[in-house]
Amino acid sequence: MEDQNHFSSAKKLLDSANSIIIILPPDPSVDLVSAGLSLHLSLKSSGKKSQIGCGSEVHVASNLQGAHEIADSIGARNLVISFNYHENDLEKVDYDVRPDGKFYLMIKPKANSPIPDVSNVKYSYSGASADLVISLGIGSLEELGKIYADEKKFLDEAQILSLHTSPKPVQFTKNLLHQTTGSYSELVSVLLEKVGIKPSSEAGKNLLGSIYEETKNLTSPRMTAETFSAIAFLMRHGARLPNQPAFVPRFAQPAFFEAPSTPEEDDVTDEDLPPDQEEIPLPQEDYSLKDSQGSLSTDPVPQDWTKPKIFRATDL
Repeated sequence: MEDQNHFSSAKKLLDSANSIIIILPPDPSVDLVSAGLSLHLSLKSSGKKSQIGCGSEVHVASNLQGAHEIADSIGARNLVISFNYHENDLEKVDYDVRPDGKFYLMIKPKANSPIPDVSNVKYSYSGASADLVISLGIGSLEELGKIYADEKKFLDEAQILSLHTSPKPVQFTKNLLHQTTGSYSELVSVLLEKVGIKPSSEAGKNLLGSIYEETKNLTSPRMTAETFSAIAFLMRHGARLPNQPAFVPRFAQPAFFEAPSTPEEDDVTDEDLPPDQEEIPLPQEDYSLKDSQGSLSTDPVPQDWTKPKIFRATDL
């Protein structure tokens, strides 16, 4: 019952949120990346505004869908322009908005000071804003590294839902979905099913592939009934196990009936067909009798010879 209450609380948070930020810890495992990314893709396909961030470089397999959407920051409101320059060389910073609608930022150095080098100018965003933040696999906000350093004020005040495969509680939020599961991909699969969110095709492929890897091709002793339930849920929405071909129904034998011919086919003659498609007459059945010397007999063929044979119990 307690687990069900946790999923009910998570559903209320997701239902009421229009914008969501998903955060991964630095140097996440492939399973963590697959789970967070799949949750992000599924939320987007359900109509939510979602973004996903990680404070470090993410290394994933080439077959992981949507990995290019993982950003190194979660801010999206403020444009930040950075470059190498000494404050003592700066005289003033000014801006101008011209009639063509373009914004111009002017960096004016002091006399005899070097001008800013445009080759090391970098652009980024800050100022995160969302109705809900979902963290995966962290015990404290400080574990987020760069993301927490950049958005400390926002994260300290944000509504956060914590996902973890350990039942150990955390201090930074009361909204916990901490379940003892074999993988984060399994946890996210169960979450999507419980809250009624359909996984996107890319998400289903990511999650099922990760569960397959984490369970060592479905042979791990850590597998439970929930693991198979998560697999069934993903397969019902089109996901397939790795190397599993699509199911194509096959008939054991061809149909015993003949398709009716169309009037156009009935009117086709040998003259209308190409030379290599001329109709060849089939040999006719010969029901004539032959005597012991092989000569044709003039006696009529019995009618019961040309009819289906029916055997009855009384004939035995």
